[in-house]
Amino acid sequence: MKLGAMNNPGEEVTAQVSFIASNGFEFVELAIEAPEATPELLKEKEQELRDILESYKVEVVAHLPWYFEIAHPYTRVRDAFLEEVRSALEVAAAFDARLAGVHLHRLPKFFREKLLEYHISALHQALAFAEEVGIRLCIENSDLRSFSTESIAKMLEALPELGLVLDVGHAHIGATSEEVLSFIHAFQKSILHVHAHDNNLKDDLHLPIGAGTIEWERILPELKSFYDGRVTLEIHSRDSDYLLISRKKFLKLWNQKAGR
Repeated sequence: MKLGAMNNPGEEVTAQVSFIASNGFEFVELAIEAPEATPELLKEKEQELRDILESYKVEVVAHLPWYFEIAHPYTRVRDAFLEEVRSALEVAAAFDARLAGVHLHRLPKFFREKLLEYHISALHQALAFAEEVGIRLCIENSDLRSFSTESIAKMLEALPELGLVLDVGHAHIGATSEEVLSFIHAFQKSILHVHAHDNNLKDDLHLPIGAGTIEWERILPELKSFYDGRVTLEIHSRDSDYLLISRKKFLKLWNQKAGR
């Protein structure tokens, strides 16, 4: 298992990447997002960032903006978001990323019956962009009330080239531990990346590990029974010490369940 962390797109990107790389994380999940990590800004800072990554031998995974409305019911708006997806994927490829996560988009109730149709159509185009630059595209789950196991399964069935970014924090919102465990079990063969952060069951808070109500002692054994890939600690805190504390706690829990 490899542990990584995500840059805060609200802060200057080179300092963020330098902090992650210099503190022993094995990869950076590069959030290609405004205001400080847009494709344009990343291109300007490409050599400086590559020097940091190469110096610490740190890999890159790409994270596309959660607010991209790729399933927007207006075609021209949807096409504009997909062009931004293309731009982000091209930049991700410049940093040798081989995997990128894209988020699903909630629709107003008037368009709910079109939810799958719009997503599958948009993701089909996004997959073509990703294939052009050699990146494996994944969808990231939100809370299980907005996008059920069944709806995600239908997307993955329709587009078998897609993988899944399992976001444990998102899955936990409004769900029991049993429901989260069932979701994880259902997608064993599709999970290619994992996000770990905590919350209070109600809101997507991205708290440090152990600061919320997720039962990690139950979740991690199920995950570890079949998964040994990359895990991003997606901790949103102004104090970077909490990221390092989260790594310590996560590794302790992970290794304990390994029987060490």
